[in-house]
Amino acid sequence: MSSKILIVLALSTVGILAKDACNRYPPLLGFQVDKYMGRWWQMEKTPTVSELPGKCWSSFYYRDIQNVNKVKMRMDYVTRLTNAPNTFFSTIIVPNPTNDPSLFTYAVPAMPWMKRQYRVLATDYDNFSIEYMCNPNMIGTAEETVWLLTRSRHPSLEVMQQARHTLQVLGLDKVKLYEADQSCQEKPMRNKSMLEWLMAV
Repeated sequence: MSSKILIVLALSTVGILAKDACNRYPPLLGFQVDKYMGRWWQMEKTPTVSELPGKCWSSFYYRDIQNVNKVKMRMDYVTRLTNAPNTFFSTIIVPNPTNDPSLFTYAVPAMPWMKRQYRVLATDYDNFSIEYMCNPNMIGTAEETVWLLTRSRHPSLEVMQQARHTLQVLGLDKVKLYEADQSCQEKPMRNKSMLEWLMAV
């Protein structure tokens, strides 16, 4: 693997906070949003309630055709109950593209008033990426979400080893990650989300 890996210089901040607080990661210096565009497949992740009904998740970042200054993300997955493909879309905001281009804000689908932030902690653009989100939950403790993403739906052992080593460098090797289900047969991507289709009927 010859691609250069961008990784946050976080060793001075990771692991010194209490267990009930989120890790504070600095900006990913040199991060280029346009090189990050395209499709990423979930390989390993922390379990989240919102993703339980689906499997074979992937995210696709792209520039808005009508406004190239906007970044959008489409999430594709297969519903576990019916094995039907589904899609939802979200607009990505980069609050500080000059000084912190790896910090993204997105609106929760169907609830545009609810905004969440996450950041890219490491990537080589061509093989893998690690995304991280952390928010206090209802009882005041930190709720971490980690996604290990790959460009290929079936990455090589070398790519996965490099990605897991990067998790260790970031201090996230103790976070329990589960292997994502990518067993679905490849299906054409939908042009609209189910919600958009229903609203158009």
